[in-house]
Amino acid sequence: MEARRRFLRTETRCRLHGVHSLLLFALFLGFSEAAGVLDLLTPEPDLTIDECHDEFTIACANASQVFSDSYDLCELNANETIINLEVDVELERLQIELGSSAVCGNMQICDTLVDDLDYFQCINKNGIQNLDILNEINYNATSAYTRLHEDYDAVHRAFLLCGLDAQKKYMEDIRQAHRELTQCRSEIDEFNE
Repeated sequence: MEARRRFLRTETRCRLHGVHSLLLFALFLGFSEAAGVLDLLTPEPDLTIDECHDEFTIACANASQVFSDSYDLCELNANETIINLEVDVELERLQIELGSSAVCGNMQICDTLVDDLDYFQCINKNGIQNLDILNEINYNATSAYTRLHEDYDAVHRAFLLCGLDAQKKYMEDIRQAHRELTQCRSEIDEFNE
């Protein structure tokens, strides 16, 4: 009985040794095939490193395009608002130009007079009228300047705020693209460990 046990132990050891040898032999000869079997058992990441970077590049390009479009829209709105402001003051400008032409015309009428007495009388009469016209011109010009200055400041503030919003969105999009790239690369690194 003892001989039989020794024989069975030896046979079992031989079989185990043979199985181990076959496994090692299979691994050495067919490492790529064995790796293929292991690959089937291990879940692969969804993307490769190159694909991660391609997606990052596309996300950055999209963020840049969105920023460019948003900034262009900010400029367009500002320019249209300025054009509307300029149209609103055209009538005031025309009135000022007509007033200054009237002042010059009044003075030129007096230049045509030869007699000194008539000349000074004309200047005196037209000077009082010109003073009223110049006072009106001064009022209209100061009023228009003040309103336009405030309106231009408002347009400039709106443009700056619009640009800042576009810039903030751009930075958020770039940060998100970078987070996604980092996550993608981490998944690949974990897979390759």
